Amino acid sequence: MNIKKKVGIFSFVLVLLTALFALNSGNASAETPTVTVSGKFVDTINNINVTSENGGNIEDGVGKWQNFRINANYDLAGKNVKAGDTTDVSISDPLIISSQSFEIRDTQTNQIIAHATVDQDNKKISLTYTDYVENHSDTNGSFFFYAQVDYKKHPEAGEVPIQVTVNNKTTVVGKVNFKGIGNSEPKLFAKISDVQKDPTLIKYAISVNQNKQNIKEVTVEDHLQFTNAEYVKGTIRVYKGTFSETDGSWQLNDTVDVTDQHTVTVSDDGQSFTVNLGDVTEADQYQILYDVRLKYTPVDGEVLNNEATLKGKGVVIKQAVNASAIQIAGGSGVGYVFTLHIHKVDDENQPLAGAKFKVVRQANNQVIGEYVTDANGDITVNALLKDKYILTELQAPSGYTITVADTEVNAEDFSGTDHSATKTIVNPKEETTTTTTTTTTTTTTTVTTTTEAPTTATTTTEAPTTVTTTTEAPTTVTTTTEAPTTATTTTEAPTTVTTTEAPTTATTTTEAPTTVTTTTEAPTTVTTTTEGPSTVVTTENTTTTEEKPELPNTGTTNYNLLVVIASVLLVGAYAIVRKEVK
Repeated sequence: MNIKKKVGIFSFVLVLLTALFALNSGNASAETPTVTVSGKFVDTINNINVTSENGGNIEDGVGKWQNFRINANYDLAGKNVKAGDTTDVSISDPLIISSQSFEIRDTQTNQIIAHATVDQDNKKISLTYTDYVENHSDTNGSFFFYAQVDYKKHPEAGEVPIQVTVNNKTTVVGKVNFKGIGNSEPKLFAKISDVQKDPTLIKYAISVNQNKQNIKEVTVEDHLQFTNAEYVKGTIRVYKGTFSETDGSWQLNDTVDVTDQHTVTVSDDGQSFTVNLGDVTEADQYQILYDVRLKYTPVDGEVLNNEATLKGKGVVIKQAVNASAIQIAGGSGVGYVFTLHIHKVDDENQPLAGAKFKVVRQANNQVIGEYVTDANGDITVNALLKDKYILTELQAPSGYTITVADTEVNAEDFSGTDHSATKTIVNPKEETTTTTTTTTTTTTTTVTTTTEAPTTATTTTEAPTTVTTTTEAPTTVTTTTEAPTTATTTTEAPTTVTTTEAPTTATTTTEAPTTVTTTTEAPTTVTTTTEGPSTVVTTENTTTTEEKPELPNTGTTNYNLLVVIASVLLVGAYAIVRKEVK
């Protein structure tokens, strides 16, 4: 066999060994489970309806920029909702969500029940529940968000159905009459506003000369009609361009910032400003932009009025009033925690102090705590879920006994009004018992025989042998034997036993030659032959060996076997190649 062939064999062995180790490694990996923890989808929505932006009926229809509300009720009772679980709510075309993300809070504690995340691109709101739902029972409430008709997808006037999907289940929950985009006439003076994601920031836009007029000595004045707010410094800007209409809206195109060409004056109180535009021709079209910052957090439904005035030579004053409606999506709810009262009394209904209890939630064996009754025999456990609990009495008051160790508290035991449950537990008094103790003194003569297995022991007693035992009445002969030893006493004739009442002397006379033979096969039966009323005590030592439990097989044996096989193959292959090379 040539060297190339031998080297080939050696390479094949290496490849084989690599495959074997890889296989074993794969088997070891397969024995290790992978656990993935993630939230689940839960359907907690039980009602959805549509109202106006103020929460009333939609009577006159909605315009292209007008919001309406989508309202929903939720109820988590019996849904086994955990922290991280979600509920998805989405709307269908031609609708858009105009609200920003919000939070659903407890109306009493202001704790967050769920985070509502708005995905405007996918027209979806995801409710992600917090650990509030694990610490409260029967949580329920409502939430709402604002929506509009997408006039770019539905420009015509007409009825628009409101389709809402909850966790992939779609339902028509209402409808709105859309007014359409209509025709927008150019104006000399107009004002619009836009509330930002941060509701404390409002952006305004004042349009001048959309209809292309010639006016001399033009000034624009702006007045805030609400307090505790101010113009954001540096945001008052003047732009010049050309207005055009798109989808019923006027937009300034080809804009140029001309702020430095005009005088802008802000009042001392910061509640108004004036822009001097000078002479305006039909070719001059302007837009004045600025921001207003509220010094407080507005609430949903709040309306902020703002008034702007245009003055010019020979021109009637034009007023543009804008009402910025604060429309903030939101939600609220309430969850409940429950109280358990334990009342400990005796069999005469008198309170007992000092009784110790352990309270355990049965569902997950969670130990709520250990408690001791006060002077009134009471224990109060707060902040419980509406669930089943086990009350285990660990210690009764001194002088009393425990008759029932465990007491169950079921979910239905908790009242729906005060959210509490009460358990009264009785301890009867301990029974008094009288105990009489009798002491007996016994004098015992012991003959001990030690035998090694399998040994035959022979004991010869030469005459005259006299064994005298003196025992005070009552005379007691006691034989004590530990298992697994059986002691048998046999008295052979001629033996004389004389018993005399106390003081009594027992005399035993044995004539020679008397032989006592004891034969024992270990570890079975020990037979002892003894004359007279003697006591034989035989004690055997018993050794018990406990087997240690085996550890679970970790695959070490297989691995060691592989190592041995690999070593043999490598050595053999190496020897063949080395021999051929030489």
